[in-house]
Amino acid sequence: LESLSDGEQPAMKQACKFRFESAGCSDVGAVRERNEVACLLYSFDSDGHYPLLPFGLYILADGMGGYDGGDRASKIATRAAAQYLLQRIYLPLLKGEPHPGQASIEQTLRKSVLSAHEAVHPPDYSGNGGTTLTLALVLGRQLHLAHVGDSRAYCLVNGDLQALTKDHSLVQRLQDEGELTVEEAENFQYRNILLRALGQEEELEVDTYFHQLPARGKLLLCSDGLCGQISDKEILQIMNQTLAPGQIADQLISAALQAGGWDNISVIVVEFEA
Repeated sequence: LESLSDGEQPAMKQACKFRFESAGCSDVGAVRERNEVACLLYSFDSDGHYPLLPFGLYILADGMGGYDGGDRASKIATRAAAQYLLQRIYLPLLKGEPHPGQASIEQTLRKSVLSAHEAVHPPDYSGNGGTTLTLALVLGRQLHLAHVGDSRAYCLVNGDLQALTKDHSLVQRLQDEGELTVEEAENFQYRNILLRALGQEEELEVDTYFHQLPARGKLLLCSDGLCGQISDKEILQIMNQTLAPGQIADQLISAALQAGGWDNISVIVVEFEA
């Protein structure tokens, strides 16, 4: 993937022939009684003499907080973030307004996550629900990401699986500081403790990323019920198959269930090609 700095602007063509197909799949797992993960997929394409840029919005949120906590938080977060982005990016494009620049989109992404954060934990809410949120916005061949928590985004390019996000977890911080090895992290007692989550604190820091997508590949958004249950190597093997996104999503869920299914498992798979 080609990462661009804030000062760089890739060339954008209105007649962007870029196809993408997506599918989402979710399972409560083998242990939990409730599914606290919410997924949202929205895509739009047009054709003719004045086609619009292909547009895709994919959001995955993994809730926490138990009964009437995590499932509520993830549902609210995905819908609030989507509403914010559709109103401020998608609808203006439909009206024929100029394509917003990278800095403008990055700012809008952050605000969409913060609006979701406020919706999850309004002033009059006394519950303890919170959620991760990983969001992918595709505009033509531009990929914009916003991320909080330990749900992940990956990209498969030329047979190589690349992590696009970094977990906001205690185990990841300890690895970064050299206090845990990769092997020790796999069995770390507190590996599920998050350092950032929507609805859990007054101020929230949101990570954003920007990439220029290659000519073809696949995106994966997943909860830790997948990436915490099976290895990246196994995810790569499944993603590398020449199957439709829905079939790949089903196989990823099945692999996590066969490995124990200790948590809710949710995935979004997006295949793209110029």
